[in-house]
Amino acid sequence: MATILALIMNLEKVLFGGAIISTILFVILSTTGNTELIEKNDSWLIEETCLGSHSSDISHTHSSLSIFIDGSEVLLSANIGIQDSECPEGMRGIHTHDDTGKLHIETPNQIDAPIGAFFNIWGETFNSGQILDNTANSEYDIEMRVNGVINEEYENYVMLDGDNIEIYYKQK
Repeated sequence: MATILALIMNLEKVLFGGAIISTILFVILSTTGNTELIEKNDSWLIEETCLGSHSSDISHTHSSLSIFIDGSEVLLSANIGIQDSECPEGMRGIHTHDDTGKLHIETPNQIDAPIGAFFNIWGETFNSGQILDNTANSEYDIEMRVNGVINEEYENYVMLDGDNIEIYYKQK
């Protein structure tokens, strides 16, 4: 009986220790902004949207995206998300028509349009620790502003009609 009691007490210690380690790991990853292991959006529903044409029976809104890397603006290409490998005969739920930074958000019904979904469609990276090929470090920060206000939702920010989104990779 004493042996069983000792085994149970040892098991409790192991489980308690594992819980403590998991909690510490979660806190470290959360506070450093490295949430990739905690929360990973492999895909958002809007990424699966493929429209054959502009139609009156779809939701059609726009946001504007500007990206600045160390003071220089990165222009978005025309036709991102149009006739790509995932939607060869149409347009993805978020796409561009020109290089102005105007994002067209078009869906058959109301679907959230996180900015991260656009980056996935584009084949680029954006999160709190990386924009395109640039990573935040001891010298550089990544800052996102939505309509002039700092926003820390990064890739999870759901775009609204008329949003002006600016992403900066800049020296601290």
